[in-house]
Amino acid sequence: MVIRPEYKYNYFMKSYSSIYKTAFIASFLLLGFSSCAQADFSQKEWRMYKEVRLPSNIDSTTLLRVPLDAEVFATSTSDLRDLRVVDINNKEVPYLLITNRDDIVSSLLAPKILNKGSVPGESTSFVLDFGTSVLHNQVTLDIDAELKNYRKKVQIYGSVDMSKWQLLADNQIIYDYSKDYPVRNTTVSYPESTYRYVLVKIIDTESAPVRVLGASARRDVYTSGSRLSYTPTFEVVEVGKNTEIVADFGQPGILADRALITTDSKNFERPVNVYSSPDKKTWDYIGGDGIYRYKTRELSGDKTSVAYGGSGARYVKLVILNQDNQPLHVTGVLFSGYTRAVAFLGEPQSSYRLFYGNEKAGYASYDLEQIYRNFKADEFISGALGVEHLNSEYVPPVIPLSERAPWILGVMLGIVALLLGLVIFRVVRKTASVIETQ
Repeated sequence: MVIRPEYKYNYFMKSYSSIYKTAFIASFLLLGFSSCAQADFSQKEWRMYKEVRLPSNIDSTTLLRVPLDAEVFATSTSDLRDLRVVDINNKEVPYLLITNRDDIVSSLLAPKILNKGSVPGESTSFVLDFGTSVLHNQVTLDIDAELKNYRKKVQIYGSVDMSKWQLLADNQIIYDYSKDYPVRNTTVSYPESTYRYVLVKIIDTESAPVRVLGASARRDVYTSGSRLSYTPTFEVVEVGKNTEIVADFGQPGILADRALITTDSKNFERPVNVYSSPDKKTWDYIGGDGIYRYKTRELSGDKTSVAYGGSGARYVKLVILNQDNQPLHVTGVLFSGYTRAVAFLGEPQSSYRLFYGNEKAGYASYDLEQIYRNFKADEFISGALGVEHLNSEYVPPVIPLSERAPWILGVMLGIVALLLGLVIFRVVRKTASVIETQ
């Protein structure tokens, strides 16, 4: 008997459908082991909290600023996204995470450049004419970018009539290390002044003159931010031509962005690379700077601080590039970072708690930023954090079976493969039997 083609096709599709359904059910079961639902915000998901201590002189329009401490940094996520302020009614209170940085208000000025010239082997100089008596305290030189690896002493003088000059700053340093490392500074500062004329003199007695293309000026008004100092344990290791300072903060979450290297070495200038790591195994580059110390006939200056992008990692590594010079004798390192705080509108009859310690928490987004912009720094009232408490309502997250017993996934895959193999074997065998009997 001849089997019609459409009979073969229908029988095959019926068998294929059986295999497809079996595979789909098996896949669905596997996915069920790894899926989990994200719950809404609940105190049960936060491990720790601190009471917020309120000052007595607050009202409903008071914007509180509560500094964070090391315990919060240690338990919170590295980016602090899990912070939540909760009131006495267990309601979430909008807050703003702020960093107490230096506040700089700059007024840009455009003085005319007069009498630019140089005396070979002595100095390059020019005069800035501000046109009238305006406040200024900083000059930035536009030096030919093709010039690499130089350092120069700069002197600043002021005058009301260009006949008598008053020394404003004597030991300012401009430098460029960009041949070896992208570090450059051509800005000089001096005490706030109203002199109409400013004489800029670049000393050339120990090196070739630099080419000054122009200059700009401004007045910077600084309001110093609040910083915390940290003294982590550290080790100094010589690796090839580099000196490596590896600092251990003891915990993640310490937000530092500056390191002060202590050394008794003299007359040096070195670029420094900065890296961070959670485990001392993998390192991420987070910035770089230059350090120097001079005491020569022309130059006298000292800068051993290293500024970088900031990190909350447990380990920070400073790599001093010695090149062919003798290694620096490092005797210590001190880190610092701006303090951080939560700011929120406080009610006098309420109480507040700061919850933290939830790795699954997302970033909170509130409208408070618009209100915050209307407050001046001196309008904040400072609160404080109390002792750390373990949240009694905290429920540890259920670890998926696939993580508690990772071997089970392999076993299930094996079982599914075996079932699929049996189904295919039965289909093929049954098909062959039908063909033979026909």
